[in-house]
Amino acid sequence: MILMYHNVDEKAGFNTVSAENFERQLRYVQQHWQLTDMDTYVRECHNNPHIATVTFDDAYYCLYTYVRGILNELSIPVTVFVPVYHVGSDNCWDEEEPGYQKIDTLSWWSIEELSKNPLFTFGSHGMTHVSLRHLSKEETMKDLQESKQLLEEHLQKPVDYFAFPYGQRKDFGCATPELLQEIGFKAAFTTLWKLNNLHGNPYRLRRVEVKPTDTMDDFQNYLNPKMDFRFVKQEIKSLLR
Repeated sequence: MILMYHNVDEKAGFNTVSAENFERQLRYVQQHWQLTDMDTYVRECHNNPHIATVTFDDAYYCLYTYVRGILNELSIPVTVFVPVYHVGSDNCWDEEEPGYQKIDTLSWWSIEELSKNPLFTFGSHGMTHVSLRHLSKEETMKDLQESKQLLEEHLQKPVDYFAFPYGQRKDFGCATPELLQEIGFKAAFTTLWKLNNLHGNPYRLRRVEVKPTDTMDDFQNYLNPKMDFRFVKQEIKSLLR
């Protein structure tokens, strides 16, 4: 299982889980799953249905203010996907979304500081947080290569992972598994729902998005279902499109 978060703050809000709920959720997962870093997850997820890891999309400043302390206390690793052009800015790509609230992103300094913490791994979320369906193959290659290169220059370490902006099938565009592998990524992450990746392509890994409105009962119920209804609903919806 790959948990997907965006923002954490004192109170829940737009794309934002409350810090209290975030900590309670991680403690619950820590008790019932084998939480690990991304390298281990990618290596073992096809053989181990009980392995789990935590991801954050968009690299918001909460990672420095709220999340870091919680992760340090619980010794839980996390992977953060950075929209490189928007480092030190905000979530301007969300401006047309209902209930939009401006959220600050990490600066290069804070990314570099967090990268010194062994619990933090950074990956690419592309350059501009645009759906890859809008880009040609050449534009896609340029976007992914540049984002990877800039992150590696700042972090002085390899950047092995990529998360698709928006992350549904329509957003994959020309970023085939072969192209992602050619660029040098070891795995790529979608927003398609599934509790495990036992039979998944490493360049189409599925995640479990945690919503700001999820109660602990909601959270526990969809992590331990008799049937994964969210996955079934998603697949039916895809077939009808």
